[in-house]
Amino acid sequence: MDTIALAGGRAHRSEYVATLTPGNTTDFAVVPDALAADVESAVAVVTTSPEQVRALVAAGRPVLWAGANVPSRVTAPEARIPAAEDLTGSPRMGVWIDRNDFLHQELTADGRYDETRGGLPHAYQGRYWIDGDRIDYLDDLGFWAYGEFRGDELHHAGYVMKLG
Repeated sequence: MDTIALAGGRAHRSEYVATLTPGNTTDFAVVPDALAADVESAVAVVTTSPEQVRALVAAGRPVLWAGANVPSRVTAPEARIPAAEDLTGSPRMGVWIDRNDFLHQELTADGRYDETRGGLPHAYQGRYWIDGDRIDYLDDLGFWAYGEFRGDELHHAGYVMKLG
């Protein structure tokens, strides 16, 4: 559903993302009339009561049919905190230091990080995971952050760091 178009947010029908015309990727949901008096309630059914969805097609592929997952449907991985892998010997282990020597971030082989900011040791500590060039952080305070390795640099929270 192109809810922006349905709410009048697109000037021309040709701009509608979900217009069912040749060449456009199909996205639509079919829900019982009794549960979908308006667009907001239809979206709520899709997100909160998938068993009530008669059909859901996303990017031209069936996702739900008669309230059940379509066989061989691609699904998102289960939401969970992954186990830390052993990163002993990884070239990304060590202390990363930003260009102004303000931020020092130590990545250890057991999947932990420890940041010193502005000379304050242990300003942030927590767990991290590396997937390709992306690094995800779960701070011990409970918030998530991420960064990206680009060549020999680590980009995180507006900082550009190199191994010290």
